Amino acid sequence: MTMQPMSFPDLSGKIVLIYLKGRPPDDSVLLTDASFDIQGGKVFLVGQFAEGASANDWVAGIETALAWDCIEQYFLFDSIDDYMNRVSRAYSTESYH
Repeated sequence: MTMQPMSFPDLSGKIVLIYLKGRPPDDSVLLTDASFDIQGGKVFLVGQFAEGASANDWVAGIETALAWDCIEQYFLFDSIDDYMNRVSRAYSTESYH
């Protein structure tokens, strides 16, 4: 029996909003230039913190690695503008019924 290679989503050019297991929703991570990497035999999602994703942008542009098995959910956006436009809709008073 041959093992099938693991397949991962293509994140090229996308902005990735990540929710981690056991963390509150407001503790999400927003990455640019994300890709998958094997480190120490474990799969990681590696990317840079997006501008506007942290208080005073203190980690903007810094590379981080998140263990793939610790990710609860993720969303893909076409651009940072796409992400910001959708976030602004979420907090719009007209969007609540």
